[in-house]
Amino acid sequence: MFGVHPFVLMNYDGRYSEVSTLAHELGHALHSHFSDSTQPYAQAAYPIFLAEIASTFNECLLMDHMLKTEKDDQLKLYLLDQYLENLRGTMYRQTLFADFELAMHERAEKGLSLTPEWLNAKYLELTRLYYGHDQEVMKVEEGIANEWSGIPHFFYNFYVYQYATGIMASMALSDAVVKEGAPARDRYLTFLKSGGSDDPLNILKRAGVDMTDPATMTRAFKVFDHFVDEMEKIAARLEKK
Repeated sequence: MFGVHPFVLMNYDGRYSEVSTLAHELGHALHSHFSDSTQPYAQAAYPIFLAEIASTFNECLLMDHMLKTEKDDQLKLYLLDQYLENLRGTMYRQTLFADFELAMHERAEKGLSLTPEWLNAKYLELTRLYYGHDQEVMKVEEGIANEWSGIPHFFYNFYVYQYATGIMASMALSDAVVKEGAPARDRYLTFLKSGGSDDPLNILKRAGVDMTDPATMTRAFKVFDHFVDEMEKIAARLEKK
């Protein structure tokens, strides 16, 4: 609510998953706090396209901190595995979902029916495409075909792609803050204070992220690749032990 202190209501028992969740939710809280404190009521609310950036930005910084400070290789390997699985599910899987959602709308606009048979076949086709079934990267069983039926986001108005764009933007922003320091931090704080005062793409550009430039996506995947490299190094050290 506008003008109300941004409380975070959650269960917390000190486990790492709870620490990560708290960092995530505090991102939302700070985004709302800075927006409400800076913008008038009519412009304070930020759109969904921006909503998951501050939360995942905090997760990125938390992971960077843990990798720099944690000494236990087994714990670091666990944290990286957990984090990369989350990135895969957000960057990759949500893009697959968006492709499926687009295919549904395109079919409906042609006046064709969305039958269970077509939906199953299209979902299986896209899942196999994304996970390299034909290239034998991994085997995608036919049972995945009806997974779409349990995903409520497909009943929304093109919601899912914003998970992918949000995490890619936050990875670029957090990477800039870690490497550049104060200038990037100040740009990020300006982003938090912008609320819904301008087109979301313009707000992100002022923060240093151009979502119309493929280089932004490439930067995010380079961060992903860096974490995979770290996993391989740690696994090699553990194997020697």
